[in-house]
Amino acid sequence: MNALLAALRISRRGIGQARARSALIMVMIGLPVLLLTVGVTWQATGDVTTREGLDWNIGAADAHVQERASSKPVRQSANGSIRIDARGRGVQYRNLTEQEVLTLFGPGSRAVPLRLAWTGYQGAKGYREHDFREIDLRDPITKGMYKLLSGRLPRAAGEVAASPGAELREGSTVTVSGTGAAVTVVGVVEPQRDPGRPEIVALPGTVFDGSRKVSTNWLIDTPAPVSWQRVREMNRHGVAVLSREVVDAPPSGNGPEDPVPQGTVGGSDIMMVALGAVIIGLEVVLLAGPAFAVGIRRRRRELALIAAQGGSPRHLRGVVLADGLTLGFAASLLGAAGGIGIGAAVTPLALHGPFEVPVGRIAIVVLLGVVSALLAAVVPAVQASRADVAEVLAGRRGRARERRGLPVLGLVLLSGAIAIIVIGPVLPRWGMGFGLYQVSLLAGAVLGQLGLVLLTPWLVGAAARLATRLPLPFRMAVRDAARNRGRTAPAVAAVLAATAVFAGVAVVISSQSAQRGTRYEPQYLMGSTVVTSNGSNPAIWREIKRATASALPGVPLIEAGELAKPGFSHVNIVVQPGCTRDCPTPFAWFREPLVGGADLARYFLRGPDPAAEAALAAGKAVVFDPRVLRDGMLVFTAELQKRTSHSVPAVVRRPQGEPLVSAILPVSLAARLGLTVGYDTLIADPAAPRVTPEQETRLDAAVRTLSRSAYVRTERGFQDGSATMLLALALGAAVLVLGGTFAATGLAAAEGRPDRATLAAVGATGRVQRLLVAGQAAFVSGLGVAGGMLIGLVFGVVGYLSMFSGGRVEGVWVNSGPVGSFASEVDVPWLALASVLVGLPLLAALMAALCVRTKVLLTRRRT
Repeated sequence: MNALLAALRISRRGIGQARARSALIMVMIGLPVLLLTVGVTWQATGDVTTREGLDWNIGAADAHVQERASSKPVRQSANGSIRIDARGRGVQYRNLTEQEVLTLFGPGSRAVPLRLAWTGYQGAKGYREHDFREIDLRDPITKGMYKLLSGRLPRAAGEVAASPGAELREGSTVTVSGTGAAVTVVGVVEPQRDPGRPEIVALPGTVFDGSRKVSTNWLIDTPAPVSWQRVREMNRHGVAVLSREVVDAPPSGNGPEDPVPQGTVGGSDIMMVALGAVIIGLEVVLLAGPAFAVGIRRRRRELALIAAQGGSPRHLRGVVLADGLTLGFAASLLGAAGGIGIGAAVTPLALHGPFEVPVGRIAIVVLLGVVSALLAAVVPAVQASRADVAEVLAGRRGRARERRGLPVLGLVLLSGAIAIIVIGPVLPRWGMGFGLYQVSLLAGAVLGQLGLVLLTPWLVGAAARLATRLPLPFRMAVRDAARNRGRTAPAVAAVLAATAVFAGVAVVISSQSAQRGTRYEPQYLMGSTVVTSNGSNPAIWREIKRATASALPGVPLIEAGELAKPGFSHVNIVVQPGCTRDCPTPFAWFREPLVGGADLARYFLRGPDPAAEAALAAGKAVVFDPRVLRDGMLVFTAELQKRTSHSVPAVVRRPQGEPLVSAILPVSLAARLGLTVGYDTLIADPAAPRVTPEQETRLDAAVRTLSRSAYVRTERGFQDGSATMLLALALGAAVLVLGGTFAATGLAAAEGRPDRATLAAVGATGRVQRLLVAGQAAFVSGLGVAGGMLIGLVFGVVGYLSMFSGGRVEGVWVNSGPVGSFASEVDVPWLALASVLVGLPLLAALMAALCVRTKVLLTRRRT
């Protein structure tokens, strides 16, 4: 204990004497801790538990009962989030009445209905649709469900309160569709479960008159808490119940009977967290290790004096490890505090849950930071304990011994990592998607990182032997890096690992994007702007048409729809092609036929076609592929009360290009089938003046206010979004590369002062000294980036093929060129990789050259 306290005192004194270097180490350790703390705080705040959201959902009620009751027993979780109904014949459902609910809960109970329906209304801004709820907000049982922002609560028939998302002002009047009732907005209330949701709340009996389907749940006020035994008893009557008592004090094991498993964290989630922790921890070790080495090199004489006065190697290791413990603990605490502060400032802007600080998870993050700092100080501690005391006190610098077996071991680990990743997808999986495949990913990543670390010193030496023909400053920089591999290798390994991750992930992202682009099938002609509103009733559709025509004056609009039941209920139509199963199946065959007129036929045929227009006028369908027909008829099935088969005469017309839809049905067909046409699509023909992005944005905003299912899109073909992801990856890699490079360059500059003083003494200019430091930065970053790029390409290609071919690789296409007898496409983003390969070393060299001090004070050697 005395030795530990002495080591901590020496460490604290050394940290205070080298504040800049200590701050750098703390930043390297504390920044990952800060980011991880923000992440876990964000996740905990966004994960609103049933207990946290209880008042938002059921107010002050003792229990909440779902509307639907089963004729057979049901099972549920203690928090009511999971319900499992009995299956099989004889299972029937009914809606509970108030008397049935009161009978279940016994004398003295009170049941308050909470009715909900998606309802339309006519207001100052036209026709809209929102959630309508009927409940008396003055009832104490609703406390906590809504927050009054302005005005007052409804207290008479014909009065409603609106949420801010409904955009209705106090005093405005709206007419409810269906009933025609005119109601006045008397207040603005915020629903606590979802503050941004558009919603209108009315007194019972104000909006719903029995003509529409309404969902009715029940808020229950009971004389005594509803226990888990009472809940299970109601489950046996086919009723699911959410009890405040059970949520506040859940039974052990989720209840004594038929426990229903709660949502658990999947094995994939655990593995990804573990993988991220390992990689981040290793990166911290590799980045902070050279920075610790800087301190040890600067304190070589101090440590040698401790050894000369009787200090053992264990004491020297303790002093260096005390640096890691002190700096790691301080940096981790500051990083965690900063992460909590940033989380508290940021999470309320995007998340609704109560701000939560997950102390346990943050403690694990802090522990990860401390352990990473200690691991980063291990190698410098061992080196300090093995230093030659006489050599250090004489001012001489020794040469690190090479261990020839380490590169071989590194190569073996690297090869093993690749092999594990290749065979991983064929390994079995267990429950929750977890299995040997996830274990293989983690093992491959860890072994690959360790292999790179062990292989790096050999790479440094091999690269140095190739630099004999470089100009003098660069040759000196490479020689210095090779001679001091203890500080060079960790930085190169950190750069190499970061670049390998970037290159591997870049290959996977680019290949996935290329695959999506190859499989992309346009639904409309290129350049067409399309307004779609799925499931909207005719009143809303008329408003959407009016808004579209107003936003796009002078642009011809083509209207299309689908077959629907009266009341605009969608009918699922499936075309039955006439060819055999072996014929190719274009994507257009999977699209339901559209219903329209001559203008729709001209659009899909890319020009006028009298035969097609005449066929539609005669009640015939138009198809674009003869293989769809059966003896001149278009055969399709329709999901009505049951699946029925129908046929309609059809003509074949060939479009100028690939067909985009299976068929166009005539409007008259709907009446023959006893159906209607539900119009839901407006197409702005690209032959007319193109819709500008500004017009598209304004139109999209306009139609979304009319219906939550309405939106606007312009067919622009496949949109490759991988460039943004690659840029973010490149920026992350740049931070790690520059951090590792500057750590090694700083150490080289600190150790190389005698050499630079000698250069200055013999007449070397500032330019030579700048080139020397730039060469050191270029060597570290260039070697790490080049090696990481090569290894990352291998990992990326192998990993992508194994992941997306299930371990059964049938073929490889690299940038549209065949390789062997493979068929899966791998797209390598050469431009992005080349930019990182060339740009980062040049940037590191330039920044190092600009930051170096060329005025060197001449020093004398110790004798």
